[in-house]
Amino acid sequence: MAKTCGIRIGPRRFEIVVLDGTAKKHRITAFRTGEFPQGGENPTADAEAALAEAIKDLGVPSDAIGVAIDSGLAAYRTLKLPVLEESKIAEIIKFEVESQLPQWNIDDVVVDFMALDKTESETNLLVTAVPKAQLQRELDVCTRAGAEPQEAELEATAMVNAAVAADICHVDDAQLLVHIGEVSTAVVVMDGGKVRSMRAIRIGALAHDAGVAEAGTVPEGETPVAPIVSPEELERRLEQSVSRIRRELSRTLSAARTANPISAIYVCGWELPSLVGSKIQDVQVYELDVFEEDSGQPAQGAGPLVVAYGVALRQLGGGPLRASLRREELRFTGTLERLEMPLAIAVLLLVTWLAIVNIFEHKRLQRADNDVTLWLQSARNFLISDPKAGVAGNLSKPWPELQSYVERAVREDGGLEETSAERLVEIERRLKSKVTELNSKLGLSGEVTQPQSALEALTRVTCLLHDMRDRVGRVSIRKVLADTQPARGPEGETVVVTLDLSFFNDSSTAATMAYETFKSELEAQPWVKGVRPEATKEFPADQGAGIYTDGFAIVCDLSKVARAAEGAGS
Repeated sequence: MAKTCGIRIGPRRFEIVVLDGTAKKHRITAFRTGEFPQGGENPTADAEAALAEAIKDLGVPSDAIGVAIDSGLAAYRTLKLPVLEESKIAEIIKFEVESQLPQWNIDDVVVDFMALDKTESETNLLVTAVPKAQLQRELDVCTRAGAEPQEAELEATAMVNAAVAADICHVDDAQLLVHIGEVSTAVVVMDGGKVRSMRAIRIGALAHDAGVAEAGTVPEGETPVAPIVSPEELERRLEQSVSRIRRELSRTLSAARTANPISAIYVCGWELPSLVGSKIQDVQVYELDVFEEDSGQPAQGAGPLVVAYGVALRQLGGGPLRASLRREELRFTGTLERLEMPLAIAVLLLVTWLAIVNIFEHKRLQRADNDVTLWLQSARNFLISDPKAGVAGNLSKPWPELQSYVERAVREDGGLEETSAERLVEIERRLKSKVTELNSKLGLSGEVTQPQSALEALTRVTCLLHDMRDRVGRVSIRKVLADTQPARGPEGETVVVTLDLSFFNDSSTAATMAYETFKSELEAQPWVKGVRPEATKEFPADQGAGIYTDGFAIVCDLSKVARAAEGAGS
């Protein structure tokens, strides 16, 4: 099961809660409340030492830590924007809220937001802004103490997550959630189980103590000096602080605009006398108890642990709010430090692997280059004669340009910039160029074509007549003449086959039909360019039934036959 840790850092005190389990079923395995040492020369170092000691004693996990900071450090604003995706809102939220934060430079604050409600046309946002320097100071304290937070949020959001998870906020009522800190009090109005508004009252449990300054009023590294005050004066100031907190809570109740009546006020954090158990405007004040029975919490005084519990619960995935103060450049503060060693090792391994691959590839390249060099030498021995060695090349009389190039190609100091492989390709190109040149001189280049064959044309005509013997009956060829006609103008070369034919049949009508069938079949052939028939005549009565014709001419274009054959072959 998962193990998480929540830490609340305040001006004077800290709380730590360690959870083990899931968001729905978990148990507190360790907790600690402690105060930071006061009056030392280096308060920051003293706070880090105190926190580090507590973290070490509790065995805090190192990978699931969250921190909640004083709500009084933040400014709260409401803003209305068109309905947009959360990623789009995150991109423009600073520009939209800048005019509402005149006290700060917008580049010096971290801005977070949560959607309160939505309509069809707009989204109502609650925006919180925290100075980066103050947030970074709290994060550095935790980090140097050995517990770097994965996420940071305000006390108010952690309190809401704890209350909702404990089923204190219902859909049919409204409540006031209050966390009392050292110098500020966080107040959240809940309505129907959702946040309606959020604010910070600049009064805390130690506001009566003159030695406790408000957040940000004491320069970093300096120690506030507490004047000596009598016990009676301290009690009077405490009563004034409680009275002011009650008055501010009363103002919050009066100003709240909720759909359901506010049924209760739940208080956590520092315990103030005469607050829990009283009423404010007829609304009962209760202690905010978010812990299940026997879940590991202290028997008494669990109120100060509520915020730290809410932070740890959020790390387990519980609670409805996903506040993120580690947005922008602070979002990944310390992440690189956590990854420095693994990244360094990974980079070292990658460089080593690349070096090994480079060595092997270099060896392979050397072997390949040696092979190509040997092939180049073999090509030279194959082509060019070497009378001194008694070797006769296959080129009995190589032309000077090729011989000169081959001789230079096999020498390292030949003055050629090409690689060995490129030299082989160049030798092949020169050989092919010479072969093409010689073929052209010998008439073997394909530019001079043979005339169309008269025999082939005659054979095709007679074969067609033979294949049609069942349809045309008995046919007599009395005279044959095939003549190749040269090209004239746009007309290409042709072969003219001239036949004297006799068609024998039962009647002259049947013989004429056979003649027309043969003629139509000829015209349908792709290699027949045209048919020039002559007049037909019937046989004399004493010579039988049939017809004959003389000079039946068929114009053939055998180039069509060649193209058809190529197309069929492809």
